[in-house]
Amino acid sequence: FGAVGFLLLVGCLNVANLLLAQGAARQRELAIRVALGATRTQLITQFLFETLLLSVVGGVLGILLAQWTLVALLKLAPIDLRNIGEISLNLPVLSFALGISLITAVGLGLFSALRAVSVEAKSGLTDAGRSQFGSVRNQRLGRAIVVAQLAITLTLLSGAGLLGRSLLRVLSVDPGFRTEHVLTMHLSIPYDPDDKDKLHRARFLTELLSQIRAIPGVADVGGTGRLPLASRFSPDGWYVVLNPSQQPPPTLDDWERFFHASLNTGYAAYCPASDGYFRTLGIPLLQGRLFEERDTMEAPHVALISESLAREKWPNQNPLGHAIEFGNMDGDLRPLTVVGVVGDIRAASLEAAPQPTIYVSYRQRPQGAHDFTTVIHSAGDPAMIISSAREIVRKLDPTVPPEFGTFVGVVSASLQARRFNLILVGFFATAALLLAVVGLYGVMAYSVTRRTVEIGVRIALGATQAKILSLVLAQGTRVVVAGIVIGVIGSFAITRAIRSLLFGVSPTDPLTFITVALLLVAVALLACWFPARRAAKVDPMVALRYE
Repeated sequence: FGAVGFLLLVGCLNVANLLLAQGAARQRELAIRVALGATRTQLITQFLFETLLLSVVGGVLGILLAQWTLVALLKLAPIDLRNIGEISLNLPVLSFALGISLITAVGLGLFSALRAVSVEAKSGLTDAGRSQFGSVRNQRLGRAIVVAQLAITLTLLSGAGLLGRSLLRVLSVDPGFRTEHVLTMHLSIPYDPDDKDKLHRARFLTELLSQIRAIPGVADVGGTGRLPLASRFSPDGWYVVLNPSQQPPPTLDDWERFFHASLNTGYAAYCPASDGYFRTLGIPLLQGRLFEERDTMEAPHVALISESLAREKWPNQNPLGHAIEFGNMDGDLRPLTVVGVVGDIRAASLEAAPQPTIYVSYRQRPQGAHDFTTVIHSAGDPAMIISSAREIVRKLDPTVPPEFGTFVGVVSASLQARRFNLILVGFFATAALLLAVVGLYGVMAYSVTRRTVEIGVRIALGATQAKILSLVLAQGTRVVVAGIVIGVIGSFAITRAIRSLLFGVSPTDPLTFITVALLLVAVALLACWFPARRAAKVDPMVALRYE
């Protein structure tokens, strides 16, 4: 919303400058009307009517453009963005857009009209309106408007630059697992808490993984109930570190005691997985062993824990052999014996630090694997395995439709919201830059036009083209520098509002501000170059006769 407001302000300032220039150019016409008896009220009414007409036409064209951009916006928006499907150009939106157009038109039209009709008729007729815009007060006002445009543009560009650098930082993060040449196959298995169903699910998944492993080109295969970066992978369950010398572990009917015990230990993410899951994704085994075929529902329940959990609960100790309990996820409070420690991964998001995680075998606790994702590491193109894997699932259970993807796609989807924010702010910043450059070009071009006689005199007195060129560029440079200085000061305060969207970058990152400032200087000076070049090529004889 802030970016939209800034863009609207830049557009309003641009229109204000254009209306001021138009009013100055019509000084002779207005002076004649006043001399013939027209009142200021009549002149102001005419200005307002013309401005309103332009605003209505511009508003209608803007709505048509918005309808086109909305389609692109919805395609770029993250799928999980709340209420994204409800966005449309409905009556309230259209009313708001037209209302803003009318309010802006009335405000800017009234402002420019009052300035345009403030000149006496005699002054307007004798000076032909040339001195009015050329007056010191009006020149300062025009330059001040451009300075404000450049300052606002710098703020938007800085925000886009910070978001862009954050995205680059996120992309450089090591997630702790393999993403290349990994195919994902998601299965939604009907959930039934019945023990027979649990056993059937465990056998189904075991046979599925075994047959997929036999497909030519498959290097390894594994499965998980919570795919990193794709599931709600967050600390959402209690765990209790058990000590044999303490009282017996709580039962299902003793949740209150379990809860109070968990307050002294903490929370952990819960992830059902197969033994091949860690090999397939390249998650290193740091201590102990992985899950094995002997880890069945009848065998003692075991767990793997992440390095962060081991470091947190057993600093400078060997966690293997310790017992823990996990609740609030599958309702099974049987103790889990730690048999291995694996490396940390960034499972919730690439921006978030690795969470303490407890991995359980899907064979022992299949109730947590009704949403099961198979990960397949292929030696070549993962897409070549899809048809074979789909056929295997169809033969095992035709009621379970598989959904295929790649882990590269999973990573890309996890960054969709961040890219969407960058695209939005970048679009508004680019639009503001174009408006500011057009405004600067207009002011400089009009200034050169009003100073044609002065430039002709300077050339007649011996000024070189280089001197004239530097004279005009110096005027534009002062405006640009003022806008950048004010913009940097304002950006330091405003960019703090997007701190929560940044990753690995400070809201006052000097490299971003220097880069953005240099970009704005280059583009702005390019806009000043063309009027300056035209001024340097003025024919002094033509200039001296210019009216």
